[in-house]
Amino acid sequence: MAVRALLLALCLQPARSVVGTDSSSLLHLPTCVVNKNWAGVNSYFAWALDVADQETILSNMEKRGLKVMRIFVATVPHHFKGTSAQFVPHLEPDHMGDYNVTVLNLINDFMVRAKAHNIKLNIVLHDRYALGCWSCDGYQKDLGLSCITPHCGKEPNDVRKFYTDALAIKKFDERLLKILTYVNPTFGKPWGHLPEVVAMFAPQNEAQGLDPHFQKNWTCARAAVMRKVMDPQILIATGGGRTFEESSWKEHFECSVIDVVTLHDYEVANWTPLMEALGRAKALALQHGKRVIFEEFGSKDKEYRPDYFYSTITASVHMGMPFMPWEYMIPGDTKSDDYEFDTYQASWAILVYGAIIAKEVSRGRS
Repeated sequence: MAVRALLLALCLQPARSVVGTDSSSLLHLPTCVVNKNWAGVNSYFAWALDVADQETILSNMEKRGLKVMRIFVATVPHHFKGTSAQFVPHLEPDHMGDYNVTVLNLINDFMVRAKAHNIKLNIVLHDRYALGCWSCDGYQKDLGLSCITPHCGKEPNDVRKFYTDALAIKKFDERLLKILTYVNPTFGKPWGHLPEVVAMFAPQNEAQGLDPHFQKNWTCARAAVMRKVMDPQILIATGGGRTFEESSWKEHFECSVIDVVTLHDYEVANWTPLMEALGRAKALALQHGKRVIFEEFGSKDKEYRPDYFYSTITASVHMGMPFMPWEYMIPGDTKSDDYEFDTYQASWAILVYGAIIAKEVSRGRS
C-alpha cells in the first residue's frame, strides 16, 4: 500500500498513459506511471574507483531498479571529489591520435562488473570540457585552444576550431573508431558489438557547450561514422547540451543516424516551464521517430536537491520519459557546492521512488 500511495502521489493530477488505456491495470498501477519507463544515473567516473566502491554502486543500482549508468571516456584526477578514484590520463593526453588506453582497459573491467549486476551502460566517448575547460587534452594542445582550468564557465573558452578544423575532425573520427573497435577480452568482442553491456554511445558530452559558434550538424556527422562499426541494437545518443534549448536542436531530431536525443538542464524546476520543455522535446521525438531521455539534471544545494529531484522526476514520469540525475557517487558531495549524492541523502530516496516505475513496468520500448 505504501508503494501504491507513493505512485499516486507522483501522479499529482490525471495524465494519459503513453502505452494505451488497457495497460493501466498492469500491476494495478495508476495510469500516469504505466509508461514503460526506466531510471538510471550518471556516475561518469565510477570505473576509476576502487573495486569495492564500484561493486557497492552497481549493487545499490541493481537492488533499487536503476537500469542504466552513464559514464565518460575521460581523465580522472587522483581521489577526485573525495572518492577512491585513481588517476587516469586522457585517452589522447598530449596529441591527437596518440593514445593512452588506460581508460579503455579500466572500462573493460567495469563492463564485466556492470553486466554481472544487470546494469547497461550509456558511454560518452569524449567530454567537450576536456578542450581546455575543466581539463586540457591532446586536442586542446594541438589546436592551441585556451586552457582556462579552474575557471571553466567564468572565462572564454573558444573551441570552434575543434568543430571546424579538418584535421581535428579526422582525428576525432579516428578516436571514435578506436574506441568502438576496442576489444573487451572477457566478452571477446569490440565495444561497438556489445549490446549485452552497452545501451547507447554518444560522441561527446554537451558538444559545443559554452561555444556560441554552433555547428549544428557536427553530432549527426559523428553519428554516421560511429554507426558503421556498431551493432544496430546499440543506440546512438546526442550527448545533450547545457540547457533544454541547446539539447533540442531540430538538426538532432532530423538526423537519420541519431536514435536518442538526450536532454540536459540544471535551471528549470518550476512545474509549468519544466513540463513545457519536456513536452516540446517529446513532440519532436514523436514527429521524427526518435527516443528522448532527460539525461542530466542536478542541484548543488543539498537541502533543496530532494525537492528539485521530486519536481524533475515527477515531470519525467508524466511524460513517460527515462531520467538520469547527476551524479550518484561514493561518497556524496563532500563540499557545499557539488552535485554528487549517495544513498545517505534524501535525493537518493526520491530517485528510488521514481525508479519504482522502471522496476514495476520495465518491459517494452521506453
